[in-house]
Amino acid sequence: MLKLWKMGKSETVAKGYGKEFRRVMFTNPATQKDEEFCLIGQRDWSVTLPITKGNMVVAVSQYKQGCNKVLLELPAGTTDFKDENPETVARRELLEETGYRAEKMIFLGPPLWMASRNSWTRFFVFVALGCEKTQAAKLDSSEEIETVLVPYQKWLAMCQSELEEPSAIIATFRAMKHCQN
Repeated sequence: MLKLWKMGKSETVAKGYGKEFRRVMFTNPATQKDEEFCLIGQRDWSVTLPITKGNMVVAVSQYKQGCNKVLLELPAGTTDFKDENPETVARRELLEETGYRAEKMIFLGPPLWMASRNSWTRFFVFVALGCEKTQAAKLDSSEEIETVLVPYQKWLAMCQSELEEPSAIIATFRAMKHCQN
């Protein structure tokens, strides 16, 4: 039976924009040898597949520094407060980024690992049904986001060949049983 590796010394190498880069030593239980791993992480986050009453996906287009591209993705964000639960984050980010409010929010758990080999960060996936525009988006000063409405069937096709953001594809796949075809 496989055993957990023992985590040892951890050193923060860099921090910025809510992210942290750490050098961490782990002891391999099979060899008893210490091995160094570089891990990157942030606060856990939530991502939501919002669907309007007219069966449109409420997506967002946004520049992403890591890939140096503007990507079409879903509303998402990290916790702002220690006591903020994943659904509260999902609802807040949907409203702030798009101005849409959900009639019904469904958790599509369990949470997923951002990158299980090199990150401690998890993300929580939701589908928001019956979404309606109730206000203008309220973006953070560092955000430049454009809301894009995509017909649900077209969104499904895009997930199979065009979209590049994994959490959007995962959210769509997990939400399928809750969505109209």
